[in-house]
Amino acid sequence: MKIIYPDYKNSILNVSNSILKYYGVKNEYPSIKLLDKELNKGYNHIIYILLDGMGTNLIKNLLDKEDSLSKYMKKEITSVFPPTTVAATDTVLSANPPIVNGHLGWVQYFEKEDINLVIFQNYDFYNTERIPAVDLRQKYLSFERMGEKIHKQNPDILTNELFPAFIENGSESFKEQIERVLLITHNTDKSYNYIYWTEPDLIQHKTGIYSKETKEMMTNLNTDFTELIENISDDTIVICIADHGLTDIKELPLFENKELLNLLKRLPSIEPRAINFFVKDGLLEEFKSLFNKNYSKHYKLYTKQEILDLKLFGEGKQHSLVDMFLGDYMALAIDNSLFTLGNGKGYLAHHAGMSEDEMMVPLIIYSKK
Repeated sequence: MKIIYPDYKNSILNVSNSILKYYGVKNEYPSIKLLDKELNKGYNHIIYILLDGMGTNLIKNLLDKEDSLSKYMKKEITSVFPPTTVAATDTVLSANPPIVNGHLGWVQYFEKEDINLVIFQNYDFYNTERIPAVDLRQKYLSFERMGEKIHKQNPDILTNELFPAFIENGSESFKEQIERVLLITHNTDKSYNYIYWTEPDLIQHKTGIYSKETKEMMTNLNTDFTELIENISDDTIVICIADHGLTDIKELPLFENKELLNLLKRLPSIEPRAINFFVKDGLLEEFKSLFNKNYSKHYKLYTKQEILDLKLFGEGKQHSLVDMFLGDYMALAIDNSLFTLGNGKGYLAHHAGMSEDEMMVPLIIYSKK
């Protein structure tokens, strides 16, 4: 498996910073020159689309070269670490890397509340009936979003976020989101619009990355995207990325290893392919030895300090809770293995590892200029 490290000068982080730069918002991270050059043509409307799980592997293998999502892919860029929805989408929305915004993965441990929190859904990962009285993400991890930054600097620009139906007034389909954004851009003078859609991530989890179902989904997404670009006005630019890709996996039942679990203070967190361990006092070397004996063919074990020194989460002012979220060790998948946490969900594909499939995503740009 080819390992790809995040390139924080050529990543989804930098796409967001190009957009901020265009709107005159001070940006702390580099922009992407190719995108800057296109934006310098001047646009009244930006449509910024994130299709969850659409790695470049899907575009290269499941679409024809003349399909819009393929034809207008200008370059490949990387996701962030770990390449997973929580870390990546909040990088895009904040224009800051995970080390700064504190969003590291699907499950993060909060010490005061003693909970392994599912960040996006505010319940305990290991006990779904345990729900905090307040939204811990909102309490501890809130940030200023791109749309807010843009509107503050440019009060005349209408800013919008279009999400699926899991939020109030969300859309039932990507096609519906496209219809809504076309209405906005055709009926306002200036706008910035962010669209997030859940596919093709969900279908890959269930059926694999190159299944007939995933191919059908990619075809449908391409059809909807084509409808969008055919109907935009001349003063509109469409920028489309993904948060991460996926790779087909084989499950490893971690919880069957009672000897290893008995060395832990609490159950693992972050992500099953970038997994975080809090070890009982005095047992660090025993844990390391036992873990490597069982899993060194599948995962590489790093200490917390080694992970931070590698700057995998990016650079910048470290969020005050990162030290709390990170345990003594983090293990990163080096093949297609996936630790099942509990009973497992029967995934056929997953993400958060650093394979090429997971890390490489497209930068798609279209305008009529």
